[in-house]
Amino acid sequence: MQKLKLVDLGPEHHGAQFTSPLPGHAVRRGGFRIYPLPNHRTHDEPGLHRHDVPEIFCIVQGEGDVEIDGEVVDEFTAGDAVVCEAGEDHHLISRGTDPLIFVWMHLEPVA
Repeated sequence: MQKLKLVDLGPEHHGAQFTSPLPGHAVRRGGFRIYPLPNHRTHDEPGLHRHDVPEIFCIVQGEGDVEIDGEVVDEFTAGDAVVCEAGEDHHLISRGTDPLIFVWMHLEPVA
């Protein structure tokens, strides 16, 4: 897992390809989510929540904790980009009073 500030990505980050933080990757699919209640844990279905590709969460509003492989490893706030590596069991936990709003993207290697 790595965390970046969206403002640090720079103008070269446009379109479907990422030159960093994951060079050689492009967006496969994505979406937009809103969790209005505090203490909500994303992907809270039974079992692990993993992908065979990296996933990026761009935090639009809210704050909370990043949980990787069952442990809280970092915090996030609006303006952060949280990058979960392929194979990591990952969850965001909403903390605070504002709803958690984010854009998520699954990436895939560019051939």
